[in-house]
Amino acid sequence: RKSRPTTPMGRDYYRELGVAKDAKDADIKKAYRKAAVQWHPDKWAGRSESEQKTAEERFKEVAEAYDVLSDTDKRAVFDRYGEEGLKAGGPPPPASDGDTHHFGGFGQGGSSFAHGGGGGAGYEFRGDPADIFAQFFSGGFKRQNSFGETPFDGHGGLEEMLAGMGGGGGGRPKARRCHLPEREHTLPCTLEELYRGKLKKMKVTRKSLTPGRPTEKILELPIRPGFKAGTRITFSGEGDEYAVPPPGAPPCAQDIVFIIREAKHERFHREGSDLHYRIKISLSDALCGFTHDIKMLDEQERVKRLNMRTPVSNVTTKVLAGEGMPKSKEPGKKGDLIISFEVAFPTRELTDTQKAAVRSALPMG
Repeated sequence: RKSRPTTPMGRDYYRELGVAKDAKDADIKKAYRKAAVQWHPDKWAGRSESEQKTAEERFKEVAEAYDVLSDTDKRAVFDRYGEEGLKAGGPPPPASDGDTHHFGGFGQGGSSFAHGGGGGAGYEFRGDPADIFAQFFSGGFKRQNSFGETPFDGHGGLEEMLAGMGGGGGGRPKARRCHLPEREHTLPCTLEELYRGKLKKMKVTRKSLTPGRPTEKILELPIRPGFKAGTRITFSGEGDEYAVPPPGAPPCAQDIVFIIREAKHERFHREGSDLHYRIKISLSDALCGFTHDIKMLDEQERVKRLNMRTPVSNVTTKVLAGEGMPKSKEPGKKGDLIISFEVAFPTRELTDTQKAAVRSALPMG
């Protein structure tokens, strides 16, 4: 087996994908497609144990290379500081708004990458290479978390592609298509988890008819930043197994589906990719101005300070662009933070002196 390409500062992701350092996004995608198909473990299922292990390692390596080079921020840090600098949390490109930036969660491949003023947490690839591959070749969320099963059942053509593109014979037989009811589970998530991204682990018990198939398994659920309530994460063939005709045929297994449920948040209300935040203020503050700090949802504490100098009312809104929820289908983009106000008016009648003072202070209109 050839050793993976390295530089004085660690691995060379460009060489691993076979692209130049000035490669365009389209070139990187094309190179990943070719390498991922070449090294997909399903193609090597009939080979020796050492060859299968090599293919699995290379499949993971090209997934990590794609995860870095397909992300503008990670790629910029890698270009300047190399792999070691990227993973050590080397100084990032300067941010335009001065806020701490956190790139976390599922993203392209479930990686985590945070940086602040330098010396912070570095990049770590935590993704499932099979999941990246499945998303790359299909528009859905048909996810797999083991290399022993194909993620393409029902997507037509991809299994044939794996069997036919390079690598020679020894391919595995097609997965048997079953028509069993899905096994659904609710997956509660906090707004912070849906904002930052998180890798959750769920232990499932299942009925198994296949010898050696465990009755318990830990499934890893990559929660991508920006996922919404109702998002379905599917694990094909990870549920109960059933004997299905014809006699002697391999058993069929249910799909397990996790459906995200968003927990109510104490400060924010979510609508799509926008966050809504309501401030309760006194009438005097509404008229004279005020300062209010909003604690954001980032893992590293971040506060947005709102300085209001003009009067506000119960119908006033203030929009902070790009301070809402991440957009899971548009990495690097966020919705807006929409701020509204609830003004507390006096419940008792003002004295004549107070009324005179208010009339003298406010313009007559």
